[in-house]
Amino acid sequence: MTDQDIYDRLREHLHNLPVGFPSTESGVELRLLRQLFTEEEAEMACHLTPFAATASEIAEKTGQDPKEVESFLDQMSAKGLIFDSRKNDPPTYRANWFIVGIFEYQINRMTKEFAEDFDQFMEDGLRDELTSYDTHQLRVVPVNKAVNATKKVASYDDARELIKQQSKISVQNCICRQKKDIQGEPCSRHQEREICLSFSSGAHYYLEHGWGREITQDEALKLLDFAEEKGLVVSPGNAQKTFAMCLCCGDCCEFLGTLKKIPKPSSLVDNSYFAQVDEELCSGCETCLDRCQMDAITIVEEISTIDLDRCIGCGLCVTTCPEEALSLQLKAEDELVVPPANVNELYMKIGNERLQRHSS
Repeated sequence: MTDQDIYDRLREHLHNLPVGFPSTESGVELRLLRQLFTEEEAEMACHLTPFAATASEIAEKTGQDPKEVESFLDQMSAKGLIFDSRKNDPPTYRANWFIVGIFEYQINRMTKEFAEDFDQFMEDGLRDELTSYDTHQLRVVPVNKAVNATKKVASYDDARELIKQQSKISVQNCICRQKKDIQGEPCSRHQEREICLSFSSGAHYYLEHGWGREITQDEALKLLDFAEEKGLVVSPGNAQKTFAMCLCCGDCCEFLGTLKKIPKPSSLVDNSYFAQVDEELCSGCETCLDRCQMDAITIVEEISTIDLDRCIGCGLCVTTCPEEALSLQLKAEDELVVPPANVNELYMKIGNERLQRHSS
C-alpha cells in the first residue's frame, strides 16, 4: 500500500464519521492529514469507530499485541488524534472527527503551515460540509442580562445554569485565537486566550493531557461576566447536557466566522431569541453596532434596524443600549428547536442525517 493510499483511506474513514471530512480538488485535506498522522497512526485510526472500545478489542482487528496497541493508542490520544476515556478500567478509545475534535485538540501544537492549510480547507469544501447539516454542533444562548428576569428560560438556553450543572470544568486556550496569533492576526477585542470551557468527559480529556486546568463553577461564571463585558458570543455544545462552551468573537472564531460569511447566519444556528428595537426609544447612538458580531444592525434614519436573517439572538446589543431600546424576544413556538439530550444523541442525529442525505 502506498503513502497516498493510506491517507486517502483515512480521509474516507473520517468522512464516514458523524461529522464529514470532504475531499477537495486541491488535496489540501490530505496535506493536513500528513501533518497530523504518521502512516502508522493513519492505519490505526482507520480501525476506530465512534463507539468506545478497549485496546484488546481494537487489537483483535489489527492482529497486534494488546499492550503494544494500548501504548500506541495512548500516544495518539496525547496528540489529539483520537479520544480516550479513563473513567473505567481498562480505558477505552474512540475515533475523533475533525471538527469539533481533532482541530480543537491541537492546542499548543498549531503551526503556521497547519493554520494556512486549514483556512484553505475551509474555503475548498469544509465550510460547505459543516453548513449543510440541519442539526448543528453548537448553539447560541443569550448573555443572561439580556433576558428579562420575568421570562421563563429553558436551562439549555441559560449559560449560568449550564455551568451550575457541571461537576468537572476545565478551561483551556482558545484554538482559534492561537491560530490567529500564529498568523499574525491577534484578536482585537481582548488579550485573554484561556477562555474555552469543557465539561464532564471533555474536561477530563483536556486535563489528563495537560491542555487545560480545572476551575470551579464560580471561576467559570466569572468568565461569563468577562464575555459579556468584552462582547463575546456564548456558544455551548448543542445538547441539553452540554459538553463544552465557547466564548466567541467574529474576529477569531471559526464558528462565528463561518456564520458571518453567509447571507443568513440565523438559518445555520440553533437559538431561541431574536433582537428587537423600540423605535420610539432608540436615539441612533450606534452603541449596538460594535457589539453585534453578525453585522445584523444598521442605522437607518437615525434608528437601529435589525436584519433578522443575520441576528443570532446573542443579546450582546441589548445589555449596553443606553436608551434600553433593544430587547430579546422569544421565537414563536414552531420555530424553537429543542437540542438533543446529550452529546451522543447529537452526533447520532448528525450522522443519521448525513447518511440519509447521501443515500437519497
